[in-house]
Amino acid sequence: MRRRLMLTVVLLAGVCRPFPAGAADSAAPTAEQSEFFEKQVRPILAAKCQACHGERKQESGLRLDSRAALLAGGDTGEAIASPGEKGKGLLLDVVRRGGDIVMPPDEADRLSEAEVASLDRWIEMGLPWPKASQAEVPLTMRERIDRDRLRHWSLRPITRPTLPTVADPAWAETPVDRFVAARLEAAGLTPSPTADRRTLIRRLSFDLCGLPPTPLQVDAFLADAAPGAVERLVERLLASPRYGERWGRHWLDVARYADTRGYSFGRERRFPYAYTYRDYVVAALNRDKPYDRFLVEQLAADRLGLADNDSNLAALGFLTVGRKYNNQHDDIDDQIDVVGRGLMGLTLACARCHDHKYDGVPTEDYYSLYGVFASCEIPDVLPLIGDPQQTPGYGEFKARLDALRKDLSDFEHTMRDEIADEARRRTTEYLTRVALKQPEELLQKLPFISLDKEDVKPRLLQQWRAFVDRRAKADDVVFGLWRELLAFGDKDFAVEAAAVIDSKSVDDAKCNRLVLEAFRDEMPQSKSDVPRIYGKLLEASYAAWQEAGGGEAATASLSAERRELLDVLLAPGAPTDIAIADLPSYLVRADRNKHRELEKKIDSHEASSPGAPPRAMVLRDKERLYAPRVFLRGNHTRPGDAVPRQFVALLSEDQRQPFSQGSGRLELAQRIVDPRNPLTARVIVNRVWMHHFGQPLVATPSDFGVRSDPPVHIELLDWLAWRLIDSGWSLKSLHREIVLSAAYRQASLDREDCRRVDPENRLWWRMNRKRLEFEPLRDALLVVASRLDTSMGGKPEELFGASATRRRAVYGYIDRQDLPGELRTFDFANPDQSSDGRPQTTVPQQALYLMNSPLVVEQAKSLIARSEVQQAAAADAKIAALYAITLSRPPSEAELQVGRDFVASAAAPAEQGAVKLTPWQQYAQLLLMTNEFLYVD
Repeated sequence: MRRRLMLTVVLLAGVCRPFPAGAADSAAPTAEQSEFFEKQVRPILAAKCQACHGERKQESGLRLDSRAALLAGGDTGEAIASPGEKGKGLLLDVVRRGGDIVMPPDEADRLSEAEVASLDRWIEMGLPWPKASQAEVPLTMRERIDRDRLRHWSLRPITRPTLPTVADPAWAETPVDRFVAARLEAAGLTPSPTADRRTLIRRLSFDLCGLPPTPLQVDAFLADAAPGAVERLVERLLASPRYGERWGRHWLDVARYADTRGYSFGRERRFPYAYTYRDYVVAALNRDKPYDRFLVEQLAADRLGLADNDSNLAALGFLTVGRKYNNQHDDIDDQIDVVGRGLMGLTLACARCHDHKYDGVPTEDYYSLYGVFASCEIPDVLPLIGDPQQTPGYGEFKARLDALRKDLSDFEHTMRDEIADEARRRTTEYLTRVALKQPEELLQKLPFISLDKEDVKPRLLQQWRAFVDRRAKADDVVFGLWRELLAFGDKDFAVEAAAVIDSKSVDDAKCNRLVLEAFRDEMPQSKSDVPRIYGKLLEASYAAWQEAGGGEAATASLSAERRELLDVLLAPGAPTDIAIADLPSYLVRADRNKHRELEKKIDSHEASSPGAPPRAMVLRDKERLYAPRVFLRGNHTRPGDAVPRQFVALLSEDQRQPFSQGSGRLELAQRIVDPRNPLTARVIVNRVWMHHFGQPLVATPSDFGVRSDPPVHIELLDWLAWRLIDSGWSLKSLHREIVLSAAYRQASLDREDCRRVDPENRLWWRMNRKRLEFEPLRDALLVVASRLDTSMGGKPEELFGASATRRRAVYGYIDRQDLPGELRTFDFANPDQSSDGRPQTTVPQQALYLMNSPLVVEQAKSLIARSEVQQAAAADAKIAALYAITLSRPPSEAELQVGRDFVASAAAPAEQGAVKLTPWQQYAQLLLMTNEFLYVD
C-alpha cells in the first residue's frame, strides 16, 4: 500500500491571522531567496503538490501551502523537512521515489532531477517563504478555545443579571416580565392583553399536563375569585402525576427513546426493559428530582452507591436505549452525541474524524470521551429493580430464564476454552505474523471477522501485537532477546544474532535460561527463525503444563523458568486470555450466529413473558479500563496518540485532571452539572421555554456553539439559568417562574402594528399559538370521550390497531425500525438521534387521519354517549355540552345555529369506512377536527 505524506489539518474557526514570524520564518527572506522561491519552488508546489495537499484538499492531512504548515508535521507530528538540512528529510525521500513512499503518486507527474535539486537547495536555504506568499491560517486550537470562552455568549459564566427598569411596572409582575418589557419598550412595542381564564386554564393544562381541562375544572377556576387563583391552578397541575407524563415525553425526545434496538441481524429487536427508563423519567419529574441529580443518575447511577435493586438504576437507560449499530464505535459515537447535544448543546460528535470545524473541540477530546464509554459494558444479567412478585407466572418465567442463561453460559465457556487452547497451540503462527509485520490485507480490512475455524483470529493477532510491543524491552527476561534480535537488518543477521546469543550467560538473571538455551541449540539464520524458536518453546511449555494435569498444581510443579514462559500464555492479560464479555469478537461466523441465537432466546423470553419483572438497563465499568487513543481520520484501524479520559477543554480550567474513578462516567457527570459549566443550565432553560412558548430563546436548542445565533433575550436566559441553579435545580420552580409571568399569560391574537416591527415575535409581544403534538392530541381525544386509562408505568402497549391501548401515548410501543405512519405523519421525533424539537408540517394526511381514523370515529361516538350530552334533551343544550367538553367554552349564537343546521341536514347516518355515524356523532367528530381543538391559544 502506498502511504501518503501526513500533515496536521487545522480547520478555520472564523478569525484567521497570518503565521507569526517565529512560525513562518525566523527572518524575512532576502530578495534573492524570494526570487528563487517564486521561480523555482512555488511552481513545483502548485503544479505537483497542492492539488492534493492545499487549501481545498488535504490527503492524509498534508498541507503544503505555507511554511508553517510544512513544519507543523502530519498526523504523526513529524516535520517533512528541516530548515538548513541539505539532502535530508521526508520531503526529499518521497520525491526521489527511492522508498515505499513515492510522491507524486502518478509516475507521469514525477519530479525531474532539476526540480528535486531545487527543493534540496530551498531546504538548504532554510525554507524561505516570502511573506506575500504566506497563507492565512486559523488560530491554534488552544487559541480558539481561549477566544471562544472569552467572546461567545454561551461559554461565558452564568451571572445574575440586573433586573431592568421598565416604564410599566404594573404589567411587569415578575423578573421574567421585566426583561420582556424592557425589550418591548426599546422596540416601541407594548405587550398584549391577558388571555381570558378559559384560554388560560386550557393553555396551562396542556402545557403542564398534556391534557385538556374537564368542564368541572374550568368552572371551578372561573368561580375562584380569591387572589392567587392562577397560582393555585399551577400548583395543582404541577402536583398531578400527569405532569411527569407530559414532560417525560419531552425528555424522551432528547434521550432518543424507543423500545427496539433498530436493525438487528439475528438478534431480538425488542429491548425487554426500555420501559423502566421511561418510568424512571416520569417518576423523577413528578418528584421534582433536582435536575443536576437527574442528569448524574442518567450517566452514572451505578457509581452512586445505590442498593442493587434501587429503581433509580433504570436512569442509565439514557445511555443504553439508543439505536444499536452492531458496531461498538458507532454505539459510542451515539452516546457521545446524546451527552453533548442533549445535555450541553455541544456537537461533540463532529470531532470524531478531525478537529471540530467551528467549535473549540479537538479530536483528542472526542477520544477522551470515547475512552470513558469504551470502558463500560452492559452486563449479561441486568439487575432487578424492586422485589419481584412471587406469582406462578414469575416462577415459570424464572425457571425458563435460568435454563436459557445456562445454555448460553455453557456455550460461552466451552468456546472460550476451545479458542484459547487452539491459540496457545498455534503460538508460532501468531508470533511469526507479529515479527514479520506483514498481516494479510483481509485482516487489515476486517479486523474483527474470521470466517473459518482455521483462520487466524484477528482479535488474537491484535492482542499478540500489543503484548509483544509491551514486553519487548531490554530488561524483559523472556522478550528482551526478541527485541535485540529483531533490531538487526537482514543482510548480516546470522552473524550479528550469533554474537548477541554467544555474549549471553545462562546464569544471567536478565534472560530466561530456557530461551537462551533454545537459541543456542538452533542458531537463527534469519528473522523468521526468531518467532519460530520462540513459538516452539512456548508451545512446549504449554504442552508440559497440560501433561502435568493443568491448573495451579501443574503450574507449581514446573521450574521457575518454565513458569515465566507459561505466564506468556496463561497469566491474566496474556494474549490468549479471553474475557467472556469479548467472546463474540473471537468467534467464526457459524459460532457467532449460534451465540446470537442463544442471546435472542433470552431476550425474546424476557420481552414477551408477562411474568418478567422489571430490570434496569444499566452500564457498568469494565474490569479492564480502555486506554483511549485518537483514531486517525476516525479509522479505528489507525490508532494515533494516546489521550487520557478527561473532560473537554472548552469547558475546563487550564489544567485539566484525567478522570481517576473507574471509567470516569461519574466525574464526567459531575463536570456537566457543575454550576461553573455555563451550558447545562442554559440548555435546559431554553428547552423548557420552548415548550411553553412554542419557540426557544436560542433558535438551535441542541447547538450552543459558535455558529449559534445569540438569543434576543440573553439576559432573560441567564436570569432563568441562574434562578434554576439557585433553586436547587428545581424544574418545577422553573415552570412557576415562566407560567406565572404576565408574558406567558398574554393573549395570542395577532396585532398588525407589532407584527410589522417583529414579525417572528422574537420579543414576545404576544403568546404563540401552538399546535398539539400527536401524543396530547391522541390523549385529548380519549379524555373528551371519557375513555382515557390513567394507569401509569409498565411495559409498552400498542397505540394503533385493534388492540390499541387506551392509556396515555407516552406508554405506547415505539419501534424505531418501523415507526408507524401515523407518528411520522404528525412529526414524531426521530428516535434514532437526540431531538432538539419537533418540526411542524402541514400535510393532507393529517386532516385525512382525523376524518377517517377509527380512533377518531370511536371517540366521536363515545363523546356523544357521555352522560352530560345524553342528559341534554334540547339541541342547543347538547351543543353547549359538546363545546364545554371539547373546547372548554360555551358556543356563540352563530355556532349554535351552525350546529342546529348541521344536525338537521345530516338526518341519515353517514358511513365512515365500515362504521355508520348518526348526525350527532358526525357533529361530534366535526368538533374534534376543528383547529380550536387541535391548537392551544
